[in-house]
Amino acid sequence: MDLVIHKYGGTSLGDPNKIARAAERIAAADGSVVAVVSAMGRTTDTMLDLARDLTDTPHERELDLLLSTGEQASAAALALALHERGVPARSFSARDGGILTDGVHGCARIVNVDPVRIRECLQTGLVPVVTGFQGIAAGSGELTTLDRGGSDTTAVALAAALRAQSCEIFTDVEGVFTADPRHVADARKLDHLSYEDMAELAACGATVLAQSSVEYAGTHCVPLHVRSSMAETAGTWVTRLCPAVPLDGERFTAVGVAHRTGQLRCRLDGVDPAALTAIAAALADPMTPVDLLGDTAGSLRLIVNATDRDRIDEVLAGLHAAKALTGRHWSGPMARVSLVGHGFCTHHPQVRLLLDTLKIHGVTVRDMTVHARRISLTCAEHDVLHAVTHLHRMFLGSGALTDAHTHQDHRHAPAPRSQRPGRPPALQYGGYAGRSERNAP
Repeated sequence: MDLVIHKYGGTSLGDPNKIARAAERIAAADGSVVAVVSAMGRTTDTMLDLARDLTDTPHERELDLLLSTGEQASAAALALALHERGVPARSFSARDGGILTDGVHGCARIVNVDPVRIRECLQTGLVPVVTGFQGIAAGSGELTTLDRGGSDTTAVALAAALRAQSCEIFTDVEGVFTADPRHVADARKLDHLSYEDMAELAACGATVLAQSSVEYAGTHCVPLHVRSSMAETAGTWVTRLCPAVPLDGERFTAVGVAHRTGQLRCRLDGVDPAALTAIAAALADPMTPVDLLGDTAGSLRLIVNATDRDRIDEVLAGLHAAKALTGRHWSGPMARVSLVGHGFCTHHPQVRLLLDTLKIHGVTVRDMTVHARRISLTCAEHDVLHAVTHLHRMFLGSGALTDAHTHQDHRHAPAPRSQRPGRPPALQYGGYAGRSERNAP
């Protein structure tokens, strides 16, 4: 049985016409489909606003129950639209779908998927429509929600458990781009990229796919196809590297630019070297991601989301009381821009050229870190789009300094795509990645 998972994001289900369009796509599919849905439009944000209006400290269990109602409404609505078109369907909650989590409210991780009832549904010719973004705690049986973008992860987890041919992520953009196409006019849609490239871009702010979903797909070798819910055109395939194709780790190769706004820097002073492990452990919270920039002369620099400041500050206050550090100083807000690729190193001449180019165009770089697969820098929020535009033009635009976007010899050319809808091409490494917008959870 050819089975494809369809995931429809919030903007793809934003009104009755869009729900009807999703139902028509499922009805026309060649083979069996399991649909995974996000909450319609901005429902999740509306529910969060409601909770914040009621209390400054929402109870985690009750907040999860409140947020889960959005996906339940979407699943039932899409099932109704399918019935109207003569397609028998059934909506499934996380409990019915056998999606088990570690039980952490607000940021749960999927630990197991046992979709017995979904398999039974498929065998009887019904289309299962499953709520994304949620699961049932393996120990307590409580409903829990996943991290932001968790519907992507739900879809991938079901694809792995059901051994689906692929997982199609339907969204409001045509695929994955080399930069945010809303801000960079010459950003290009990419045909292929690897799990590794996509995961790195997602970690740096590319929101077309949730980072956890890409990591899950890579672990279980689930081919992902990011495509528009408004058109029938092919999007971007995210798959594993072809093992027969070596990756040239020496060549300075850019694959995409991503950015985040609303960032804060915190400098920790008087850091006790013996307490570094304790500091790292205290900050290792999946609910509040922290990017450690490095240490200089007894200090550490952290970059965090502005929305996480209070929680991080509470942790740092405890470390201060334990004499792990003597002080902390916050600054910002600021933005973070990342050039993702391969073969980066601090002494490469193009790193200096990068800094000089941004300086010429009036972008002041406040911090910079260079990793083998990423160069990240911080700048003022009002400079972020200038930085993204100039980095993209320099490394990924026409006449760019790197040949990453044009270097496709016989070793790198992707094999022709199968004509069967939903079937991934036999991919070889194409050296590309990018950024675009992702839907609500």
